[in-house]
Amino acid sequence: MSDMQARPRMRDMPQELIPVIGPDMRAGIPTDPRGACLAATRRAEAVHGVPRGLLTAIALAESGLHAYALSIGGRAHFPQTEEQARALYASVPPQRSIMAGCVQVNARVHARNSAWPLDPMRSADWAGGIMARWAAETGSWSEALRRWHGGSPSSTQRLVCRVRAKMEVTNPDSTLFDSYSCNGALAERTRRNGAAHLATAQRLSN
Repeated sequence: MSDMQARPRMRDMPQELIPVIGPDMRAGIPTDPRGACLAATRRAEAVHGVPRGLLTAIALAESGLHAYALSIGGRAHFPQTEEQARALYASVPPQRSIMAGCVQVNARVHARNSAWPLDPMRSADWAGGIMARWAAETGSWSEALRRWHGGSPSSTQRLVCRVRAKMEVTNPDSTLFDSYSCNGALAERTRRNGAAHLATAQRLSN
């Protein structure tokens, strides 16, 4: 994808990219939060033409592949059910930041305080659409990932390295991020952590 022609940049995070998921699209989705997140990211990769394993690697890096993960003011929470997650979400004062769901959507900014990021199908579809659009605009999946983070160069580099390590688990044959130089020891720990979470999600999906 790196050699494709870049397109003009569009307004970031358009609300029209938030999908409407019908009951038929939820068939076969596991009830466990990790299994649900895995199924949702794999489906979104296929639907949006995202390289195999990339959205799953992002979810591993962002939430540990947990559909209902919440980061509230920087503190991580992992409710076991969507109902528990929604109750916790609703209890947070409006001035506190919330990153929510499988791919950790900024709920205050991108979800406009709606709880849709706690639906793994919707959040993964949203992420897949955003990543595909950014890759089309920049001509590069690595640039799309950098835009996904949107932070300082150093923090963005850390995210790219985390996702690269997770990709070695979700798609060992991928060469998407081979041009990035990452700390070997840290990458190995990140890889082991990703492998453990992925194995749990796969076991709970069966």
